Amino acid sequence: MKHLLTLTLTLICAINLAQAQVAAKSRNLKKDFDTLGDNQEVVERVRNLDTQQKVRIVQNRLVDRNNRVEVGMNYSYLGSGDSYVKTQNGGAMLEYHINPHWSVGAQHQKSFNSLTSEATAVYDRVQSCQAAGPGCTEKFPALDYPVQSTIATISYYPIYGKLNLFDAAVAHFDLYTSLGYGQIQLLSGTTNLTTAALGVGTWLSSRVTTRLEVRYHRYQDLLLTDKRQQSQVLAQASLGILIW
Repeated sequence: MKHLLTLTLTLICAINLAQAQVAAKSRNLKKDFDTLGDNQEVVERVRNLDTQQKVRIVQNRLVDRNNRVEVGMNYSYLGSGDSYVKTQNGGAMLEYHINPHWSVGAQHQKSFNSLTSEATAVYDRVQSCQAAGPGCTEKFPALDYPVQSTIATISYYPIYGKLNLFDAAVAHFDLYTSLGYGQIQLLSGTTNLTTAALGVGTWLSSRVTTRLEVRYHRYQDLLLTDKRQQSQVLAQASLGILIW
């Protein structure tokens, strides 16, 4: 009986010690996992400990942007500027990625303009006044609007991140800022253009990216005698493809 009691106590101690070791091992593995370590062996061991838990590792960059060339197309809508003209732009871009943090590029856009409801009302009023007789003193307002623009840009990508979208996919994205200089052709002539932008680019695959950005344009209005500076804010969307 004494030997049986001793054997039972020894077995109980061994079981408790084994359980404590497994629990400590599980805590250490899950601690490693919480740091987003990229050790695949750690991931497999965690999966073996908890088969009900989904494990995703998002460490390495999806896209190598060292010495890469990107081409694309863009669309922008002018959110401020002349209250008489609505402007939309469509164009193409070329980007050379020096490394994941810096790129230089060029963009060309053609503008498509139309009158706002305010401008239409003013034109209708002036036209009715002039049709009424020679005594009308109202005149059509002078309008100046963009025709096309070409700029060279330099961009900096300080933040790179990843998002788990409903456990369906991992989205890789960059936050970036950009500065540019070039020329804009207006109805009245051509003038210098400076620009700055803040945006986010999301990689749909290892070659395809989309960008959404807010862009600021500043140039000199040539139509007015006081040569005032015009400031415009545009919302721009782009689709790019790495070709090399």
